[in-house]
Amino acid sequence: VEGFIGGSAVLNCSSEESLITIQHIRVLWRNKYSLNNVYDIINGQVSLERQDPKYKNRTESFPEKYLRGNFSIKLNNLQHTDAGEYKCYIMEESVIKSAELKTRLNGGTKPRPDVIMIISVLCIGIIFSLVVSSFNSHN
Repeated sequence: VEGFIGGSAVLNCSSEESLITIQHIRVLWRNKYSLNNVYDIINGQVSLERQDPKYKNRTESFPEKYLRGNFSIKLNNLQHTDAGEYKCYIMEESVIKSAELKTRLNGGTKPRPDVIMIISVLCIGIIFSLVVSSFNSHN
């Protein structure tokens, strides 16, 4: 998974099959190297009590997809220190999935073409105004 500093990335984690119930499922997301608690889903409920402060208010999951066996999370406001390997432990099925997150140091996402176009039009308009006012002041 690639993400840009300040952007977001989805770390995928799914069980092989849909679930009938999520009442006895525990899903634990951990940073592989630091073992930091990134995100927990206990009995179908998000549990942030033991979440590492570095991930506070930056993680979210997709509860509507739990019954389909999808326990992916989204990590927002990516920081350089977020790069690394993450493990998703689905307890009950004894499944362990991993996802590696790579962040880019360019400081943000790629510029949007529509924003570049608007800025270009504004610059051309300003230059045109200056030329016209300069021309009018000489006459």
